[in-house]
Amino acid sequence: MPQLRFERFLLDPARRELRRDDELLNLPPKVFDCIAYLAEHRERAVGRDELIAAVWGRTEVADNLLDQIMLRARRALGDTDGERRVIRTVPRFGFSWVAPTVAVEDAADGPLMPDAAAPDVPAAAPDEAPARATPPRAGARRWFAAAALLLVLAGAGAAIRYATVSRTAPPTAASARLGLLLPVTIEGEARYAWARLGAMDLIADRLRGSGQPMLPSDNVIALLRGRGDAPVDAAAAQELAQSTAAGLVLDAQAQQSGGYWRVSVRSLHGRDPPLLAEGEARDLLEATRAAADRTARALGLTPPADGDLLPPRERALAGLLQQVDAARLADQPDTARALLDSLDTEQRALPDVRSRRAAVDFQSGHLDAAQKEYEDLLGAASVADDPLRHARVLNGLGNIFLRRDDYPAVERIAEQSIALLGALTPSVELGNAFVGRAISRSAQFRFDEAVADFAQGRVVFESTGDRFGIARVDANLGILEARRERYAEALPLLEGSAERLATFHDLSSELFVRVAASYAHLALLDPAAALAGEPRLRGLVARERNPQYARYASLARVDALDANGRIAQARTLLRGVIDEAGASGDEPLLGSARIIAARMALAAGDAPEAARLSAAALEKTWEAETPRERAGAWLVQIRAQIVQGSAQAAANAAKMSEWAGADEASAPRLFAALAAAEQAAAAGEQAAAGAAYERALAQAAAARVPEDLLEVCGSYAQWLIRGGDLARAGAVAARVASWAPRSYDAALLQLRLYHALGQPAPTRNAMAQVRRLAGERVLPPALEDEATVKR
Repeated sequence: MPQLRFERFLLDPARRELRRDDELLNLPPKVFDCIAYLAEHRERAVGRDELIAAVWGRTEVADNLLDQIMLRARRALGDTDGERRVIRTVPRFGFSWVAPTVAVEDAADGPLMPDAAAPDVPAAAPDEAPARATPPRAGARRWFAAAALLLVLAGAGAAIRYATVSRTAPPTAASARLGLLLPVTIEGEARYAWARLGAMDLIADRLRGSGQPMLPSDNVIALLRGRGDAPVDAAAAQELAQSTAAGLVLDAQAQQSGGYWRVSVRSLHGRDPPLLAEGEARDLLEATRAAADRTARALGLTPPADGDLLPPRERALAGLLQQVDAARLADQPDTARALLDSLDTEQRALPDVRSRRAAVDFQSGHLDAAQKEYEDLLGAASVADDPLRHARVLNGLGNIFLRRDDYPAVERIAEQSIALLGALTPSVELGNAFVGRAISRSAQFRFDEAVADFAQGRVVFESTGDRFGIARVDANLGILEARRERYAEALPLLEGSAERLATFHDLSSELFVRVAASYAHLALLDPAAALAGEPRLRGLVARERNPQYARYASLARVDALDANGRIAQARTLLRGVIDEAGASGDEPLLGSARIIAARMALAAGDAPEAARLSAAALEKTWEAETPRERAGAWLVQIRAQIVQGSAQAAANAAKMSEWAGADEASAPRLFAALAAAEQAAAAGEQAAAGAAYERALAQAAAARVPEDLLEVCGSYAQWLIRGGDLARAGAVAARVASWAPRSYDAALLQLRLYHALGQPAPTRNAMAQVRRLAGERVLPPALEDEATVKR
């Protein structure tokens, strides 16, 4: 499919890329699809119904949604002037591509030359006013970063077995329980230290090939992280079994004596009497293989048949590759690379060696080298003819594209893996493919499809015994539910997966999950629950090696502290985050921090500072923003301007409404309606204020996010109280009364209502509740004085 040049742009439909000069534009999928479809059909006008069917795959799409997408497309192309240069509106029909465009096979081809002239279509009157560019939805990374991180980590260390995995047999009735093998204790020369993990992985793989489900080696290493060299006794083995639902825990020792190796495998948990199996040979790996096969027979299983012993040269290569796998499991990519570099030219050309080389490059962050190796491997016959090997290469390539945020490419590659493996015995590679496709779809805001893929990936990981993979899937599912503001559904997944990630010592992933859980508690108006998780977050921040991740989690701590009235502590922490983010040039996080600071300044009565901070945040289109965050900045700015009596509040409310109307998310439209209501109320426009409040209330009720409902009800009820409409105010306040025992703002709203109604006893009860929740917050003086209660 050729690329298309027009003006300063290069459109590549096959790669789903649009570049302006050398800059890759980050566009929402539907915006890109509209641009690409119109450009590819530039020889004619395209009807609205045709465009909707092509982009959405259905016809029942509201016209205003298409208009919003087209507005964003025009903004991306800089085509918002009165005279359309790129896309013209054809009145009562659709749209026409009018920019001179040339099809090229190579982006480096010569100067731009227009293709056939566009049809003579009359220019449409401007149907959208020029507006400030809307940040791309795909930039909502404060939720998404966690999900991407989890899959990349899962792909980096999982399923490193190459030569034997394809003969894995399905579990039998005699092997229904999951097995866990500890690292092998090595009693021999120091040069064999690699076998602690290498021999462990070989034994586990032989048992898996016999039909015994085994916990993946990377799961075991993660479980034992932090134990140091402490031996695993029977009590510790039972604890490991409980944390992983393993029914069998095995230990192994390798002893070198008199030129021979003896490898012993024994059971620490799950066998009565205990199991003991041994293998002996001059070669360590052959002794290990013999011990593994005798263990399989002791379990009533048949070891995988793999013929006679390998010739000496192949046996030496197998031993070295086992050392490479052990180094990768130990997160020592430099050691693994040095081992691979020691091979001769013929050995380096083998697919199993090249696969490991690509995996080591990925683990080291050398993405270009890894991508080239994986892409070259796809053409190798031995890879193309082996579905599991082929899928492993595809998944490696998918992880690279995931690191590069190329989600359509991730989805395309994952679908190829699923097609290869879907009819075979469940494998870790199939689970990784489902999860990869889930994350790519989630990033493209196709949440229902993503949930279905996560569920299928979880089933696969369950069947392969990958408990670490299951924890990551649940974490991804929880974050996904939180991203689409289904907080009640998200919390059990987030809290459960956080505990399991802690068990596996995956602290960075746990940090992201606990941040999401904290915000979910706040959205559900349970600040005490968010505060209960703050000490663990504080500990994770202290241990986090990535300073950007640490600052990100610190903002969640600020919000939890502030919501519980710990104002001084929250301010001190926030100042530190802002200073660090500013010094390091972390603009995305600085924007988020400024919004929080603006909100706190307004709550403290410092409207000028709130206006300054919110304006500073709105001046930039920062990569990490979410529509909700930006809408919050708009609302704080408008509220601060209303307090100051600034005429700019009305203009900004109108601008906010225009911005929110071009976004598909519900939060911007809700906050824009609330801002319009408050501005109209301040201007004395009672009818407009009432209509806007009702619109905001309807949107909040439909979205069913308690935090948003309280935001609207609190503002609406106070306006009604000031206007003397206490009956309507009571009805509005009643919508959030059930949260008064745990939310300060909900309790304060009930106090305002009872105070206005002149009911002394309910006022006193409400006052007690407010004081219990206030922390360092100061009540309005008029509410403190019971003598002012109307009678």
